[in-house]
Amino acid sequence: MSEFLTEEELSECERIYRDGIETLDVVKIFREAGIRFSEPSFRKYVQLGLLSRSHRVSAGGRGKHRGSKGLYPFGVVRRINDIKRMMAEGLTIDDIVRASMKFASEINQLDNGLQRLFSEMQTEVCGPHFDMSLRPQVESELQDAQTTARTLITKLVAIDQNITNPRPTL
Repeated sequence: MSEFLTEEELSECERIYRDGIETLDVVKIFREAGIRFSEPSFRKYVQLGLLSRSHRVSAGGRGKHRGSKGLYPFGVVRRINDIKRMMAEGLTIDDIVRASMKFASEINQLDNGLQRLFSEMQTEVCGPHFDMSLRPQVESELQDAQTTARTLITKLVAIDQNITNPRPTL
């Protein structure tokens, strides 16, 4: 039993939850991998600023009082995994908060905005008024854009980590 998810596990889950993920699903991913994680821990990480806040989307269904649900970008799963990895290396939550990335908030906002944009574009492409003959091409381009965005976010996080926690040169 590992203390954190592998890149393969993360990639598979990211494919499934590309449009966003709810808190319960985040907890489920870790628990199914045998990794201890709970909703209160998730809420604590959000309160400490280690994770971005959710964005509200319609819960769907029928009726007047459908409500909404909070969706997080899949990046929160990667971030929790990073936190788990740091804790396995002996850091405490307080250490992690203190060393938290300087530009994390801006990167999270960018990631959230991109995820919402991709979701809205996908909804439009699947809508009844979209030209069906263009759908395969546009969906392929959208997938390429999502891959590029994921690469960008990953690169920005790495740059931010280097800015916040530079490794000493010998």
